[in-house]
Amino acid sequence: MNASQDVPEAIMEHGCMELQVECTEAIPMGRVLSNWNAYFVPERAQFYIAAPTVISASSKTSLVSLLEVAETFECTTAWMYVDRKRLDFMSVVSTFKYLGFQLSQTTIKDSRQNRMYALLRYELE
Repeated sequence: MNASQDVPEAIMEHGCMELQVECTEAIPMGRVLSNWNAYFVPERAQFYIAAPTVISASSKTSLVSLLEVAETFECTTAWMYVDRKRLDFMSVVSTFKYLGFQLSQTTIKDSRQNRMYALLRYELE
């Protein structure tokens, strides 16, 4: 599936640049692959990161790289969005809160996919 199909319409409708980072971690039982997708909306200087399906120990390095990219685009805030229907929703939110994100009261609705996304905010300044 194309990653941009999972982007909420509220982000895509403003025209955005898509970035992808893959992180592979070797573990005793094989490998763990984390895919990170991020979207920069130039007209609003907004940077959105999709919470990956798999979060591994080395995923933090990929996340830091994406936050650095957001800073180079002169964004003051990065937003992580998480599908509220994820079975591990609370675990994912807790993980990113531990890394410095704050859960926002704002949500993004995507009527094409009938999904609601929670937003977590990270201040870059």
